Amino acid sequence: MTRKIVSIIIFLAVILVTYSGYAQTEPKKAEDNQKNTPFYYSPTKEGWWWYKNYVKPAPKKEEKENKEVATQDKDSKEQQWKPKLLKEYSYEELLYMHPDEFKKIYDYYLKLAVQRPTEENVYEFYNLQDVARKKALLFTHYSGYVWQKYPELSTERDIPIVGPGLFEKAELTQSELRQFARKNAQEYGYIVFVQPHCPYCESQLKILKYAEADGIPIKVVDITKNPSAQRTFAIEVTPTIILVSKKTGQYMPISAGVISLDEIYIRTARAIRMLEGEVPERYGIYEFQKGTSLDPTEPSPLWKKNNKDKEVK
Repeated sequence: MTRKIVSIIIFLAVILVTYSGYAQTEPKKAEDNQKNTPFYYSPTKEGWWWYKNYVKPAPKKEEKENKEVATQDKDSKEQQWKPKLLKEYSYEELLYMHPDEFKKIYDYYLKLAVQRPTEENVYEFYNLQDVARKKALLFTHYSGYVWQKYPELSTERDIPIVGPGLFEKAELTQSELRQFARKNAQEYGYIVFVQPHCPYCESQLKILKYAEADGIPIKVVDITKNPSAQRTFAIEVTPTIILVSKKTGQYMPISAGVISLDEIYIRTARAIRMLEGEVPERYGIYEFQKGTSLDPTEPSPLWKKNNKDKEVK
């Protein structure tokens, strides 16, 4: 009997020791397993995708609110700003006032007259508008005075507005263009790209006969028979005219479509000057206009005078 009791006690003791050891090692194993688990198996946030009520964090409104407050403050300051009563300004004060300051007063009285169109508000606005008109008139009068006193600032001599002057300018232009074309006829030539069933091509070729009469060589290329030339010059429209230098092989387009003989000569003269090294700043002027008020590379009178004074010294 005693032996049985001792055996039972020993059995129970073994069970207790085994259970306590298991209880201690199991959390450690679970912890080790969690540490050894790759990161992509770690729990993630759950939300709408997993059909859970996930509360989206509120966006940061502080910066936006600050901007809105700053804008509101600016608008409120502008709305609160009021000029003096119009009769408290003197006429001379408004007449010579800085344009930015005058504009603020002008806009205020304009909006006031539109918002509350009473007799007084509209009357004051039109008085202010009269001052604005006289400010512009004052500048116009001084401009005329300065142009007359310093004629080098005026463009009258370069842009005539009377009949004889206009006729003379046209003669100078035509003469220069034709002389320029004939002078360079031996060094440059036209290539005209055409194709069958192109009515505009026939019209352009008829116009170019006059250029041919001035001694300018013309070569006609049918792009359907010479596709390599079409690819070389990237021709997409017919008729197309290009100007080619016989010496260097450089070329420049003249037209894509039908243009007049005068326009052909104008573009030819400009193209030749560009191919021979003329600066693009002078692209749109003629030889007889160089050094005039129409030449953007020519200094204005004030700086031209300073340059002359420096040369004298």
